[in-house]
Amino acid sequence: MNTRILLVALGLCALSAGCQKTPETSGDVELSSSTSSVSCKPGSQKISSDALQIQGETVGQKGEAISYKLNEQLSCDGSQQVVWKTVGGSTTVAPSVTSVFKKAGTYIVTAHVEDSSIGSSSRVAAKATADTTTTQEVSFKTVVVGSEIVMIAPQVGVTGQPVTFDLGVPSTINLLEAYWTFGDGTPSQYSKDPIAHTFAAAGTYQVKVVVVGNPGGEKMLTQSIVISDEEVVCSAAAAISGPSEVKVGAAATLSLYMPQCLADQVGAIRWDFGDSSTASGQTVQHAYAAKGAYQVTAVLYKGDSSQVLFTLKHNINVTEATVDPDPEPTPTPTPEPLACSVKDSTRESQGELYSETQSCGLNGTKEVSYRDRIKEQCQLIGETLKWVEVSRTKEVTNEGPCQGQSCTLPDGSILANGGSKVLYSSQTPAGSCSSVSQERVCNNGILSGSDVYNQFTCHNGCGDFGSHGTVKTGVITGEVKVSLTCAYGETGFFDIFNEISDQACTDGQIVTSNTRQGSIKTPGVCPTYKYVPTENFTACSADCGGKQSRIFICVDDKGTQVSNDRCKDSVYPAEERLCDGNPDAVRRSESTTATEEANSSQTCPANQIGVIVNTRDVTTVKNYACIDHSVQLESQNVVYGAWVSQSYCKDYVAHRCSHDSLSNTDAQGRYDWMVKCQNQLPVVKEFLDQFEDLKVKMGRTSVALNSSGQHLYPSFMDRSFKPEKPWIAPKNKNAPCTMPSTAYVAIVCVSSCSTPEQLILAQEAANEKMKYVPFIEAFTKNYAFVASLQSAQSMGSKAVQKTKVDQWVSEVVDSEHDILIFKMKSGRELKVTPNHPVVASNGFMKAAAEFKVGEDLVLVGGVLDPIVSITPVKYFGKVYNVFVNSTAIHHNILVLNGYLNGSAYFQNDGAKEMNRSLFRQTLTRGAF
Repeated sequence: MNTRILLVALGLCALSAGCQKTPETSGDVELSSSTSSVSCKPGSQKISSDALQIQGETVGQKGEAISYKLNEQLSCDGSQQVVWKTVGGSTTVAPSVTSVFKKAGTYIVTAHVEDSSIGSSSRVAAKATADTTTTQEVSFKTVVVGSEIVMIAPQVGVTGQPVTFDLGVPSTINLLEAYWTFGDGTPSQYSKDPIAHTFAAAGTYQVKVVVVGNPGGEKMLTQSIVISDEEVVCSAAAAISGPSEVKVGAAATLSLYMPQCLADQVGAIRWDFGDSSTASGQTVQHAYAAKGAYQVTAVLYKGDSSQVLFTLKHNINVTEATVDPDPEPTPTPTPEPLACSVKDSTRESQGELYSETQSCGLNGTKEVSYRDRIKEQCQLIGETLKWVEVSRTKEVTNEGPCQGQSCTLPDGSILANGGSKVLYSSQTPAGSCSSVSQERVCNNGILSGSDVYNQFTCHNGCGDFGSHGTVKTGVITGEVKVSLTCAYGETGFFDIFNEISDQACTDGQIVTSNTRQGSIKTPGVCPTYKYVPTENFTACSADCGGKQSRIFICVDDKGTQVSNDRCKDSVYPAEERLCDGNPDAVRRSESTTATEEANSSQTCPANQIGVIVNTRDVTTVKNYACIDHSVQLESQNVVYGAWVSQSYCKDYVAHRCSHDSLSNTDAQGRYDWMVKCQNQLPVVKEFLDQFEDLKVKMGRTSVALNSSGQHLYPSFMDRSFKPEKPWIAPKNKNAPCTMPSTAYVAIVCVSSCSTPEQLILAQEAANEKMKYVPFIEAFTKNYAFVASLQSAQSMGSKAVQKTKVDQWVSEVVDSEHDILIFKMKSGRELKVTPNHPVVASNGFMKAAAEFKVGEDLVLVGGVLDPIVSITPVKYFGKVYNVFVNSTAIHHNILVLNGYLNGSAYFQNDGAKEMNRSLFRQTLTRGAF
């Protein structure tokens, strides 16, 4: 019996034990033998090999030592021996072997048992020669697992026969559960042990198993199996032997194991390594250039045919190349097996399948597979009997089809396989060459298409004109227009002649030559003209009640409009009608609104002047339109508004009226005019009657309208303007007695002089503190007190006292004023009117206009502040002043922007104090 180990990986090591130690190393396997402890007696009974089997582990771990032995002990008399062989052809003779696998993969262990005597029973797989030497082969498959659980299952099977499935579990994982599904509709099954399943129908099935491991958790494994109705003997035992992991650039050795019962049926093996590389033979090597997961396919063909028996698949994971820290030892030669025992006896054996590429057909090739039949004879070599090869016969097992053959074209030239050529059925077709062309392709020596297409050149025809080379003369190819001479120089009128040419068809193009004028085709005619009316008229001469004339145009005999000059032999027709050019343009509405007044019985309240008037608006709307070609009144409507009572009453207080500023003389003149005109002007009459005894309080003095001192005078406003505007009454009693009906007495005027942003030292209420506030704020909030000098003895004192305000003075309307801007050396400013009273450094009170640059103003406390500049500006708005409840000089000296200023008293009753010494103690500059 001979056991052969098919090791198809690069990192497996094995140790064997038996009658003789013959160490061997083959990349993936370390193999050695050792002597068995079983004692054999010479002449003992030989063991039949019919029931021989290899005993070992179906699942192994990387680095684990696995022992293989036969299930029966052979005799040691020399007539029987076990030969263990590697894929590379090395042999080891021993009754058992121990292997250490270094890489995960599927590995087939085989043993060949040789018996040089006759006596064993016949067996299917045995081979015998006439000299009685027999061999028997047995095999065993071990799956070496890596770090993951793998499914162990055949890839082919037969209907009705059970197929066994198993799991390869790494030693680092504890298998908890396994649920199997066979893809044929049968219920899933639970089994952690090997499980058998029978498929009832042929087909390809996806077998799945869900495994639960610790660690690793749940994972699904799948593998396809092909079930056939046609039984292929020993197909389930066939397997690819080799590693499932390899490094980039390292050669992986793969071998297809076939038991003897299958080897006689297989004639060729074709490999596909999954990276576009292929090979043939039973044992192959391949190195991958890049990392990745690849599926290797081995297709088994029947002998002497191209029929596929079945296909096997094998997965390889290629990882990055690394430096092996523990390189493999250099292989040592394997010793020859034991010498033969019977001189001149012979034996025969078969080698593995291999393939050669041969030329065939026209530039074609074919794959031819062989298996060598080897005959050996037992000969005496020196003093030892050894098997010596005496013959080797090369037997063809499968001859593939001839592929890639070239084709012979009709002209004898060669067209390579896969090439194409456009051929034609005619060299001069009437139509295009594409209509008589066919692309003929060479497909493995066979030229496609019809043999009718055998022409290599073709000239396109010109269709109905004819094929290539056809010539015609006098062909009408167009027309020639000869212009006519017409009366008005019209263009576009012709005599039309035929154009003729000679033509020839050249490669599908009609080539025209000798083009010339032929016979007349259509004589030309010049046009005639006349006036025709249009729907258009000239513009109407008026928006309402005008005239317009119909427009006529000149047309030719085709109805096309032309210039009227061409109808000069005809009289232009006249047609006229009445019209309204744009009646909406004359449509208008005239609206007039008048204010109707009614005398009011109401009068202004006591201490107020003005008027209360009842008015309403009366609006008349007249609508005009174009009626009967003339503009006429279409309608009229009068709308009366509601009566509205308007009060023009105001408090009877003194105001400064820059818009109507009068001197005492002018004020007296206005008063005399009012007295003269009162009977003609009701408003003036009412004012004089109602206010005959009017006296206005100015400071502590009451002043009458015609006072001989400071005059008060009325100023008028006109309410017809929005907003109202002043109406300046006459200042001369001789002026005419006329005034607008909408004018009324609005105010009684006096003078004032400070701009609103000037700061005055004032006090809002008795229980509050004195502070600087803008004049506008003091006026608006009606502050009760202002600061004045405490004593008339000296203006050098810083002591001030609060003085009660009698009246804040402003204007009724905004107007333009002359303002002087004083800028002092201290950086302070003062803005006042030119007539505003200001205290000078010598203790005199002067008008602001009398000061010059270089003079001093007096700050409260007597500090002098030289004037740096005085700038006159125009100011539009209101100016302000104040009357205090005192006529004492020192109580009318107020503090404005920190400087000593005069109140309104100095512009009225106190005007006599201007330019006079105000203080009993004269001040000098040294006193400051």
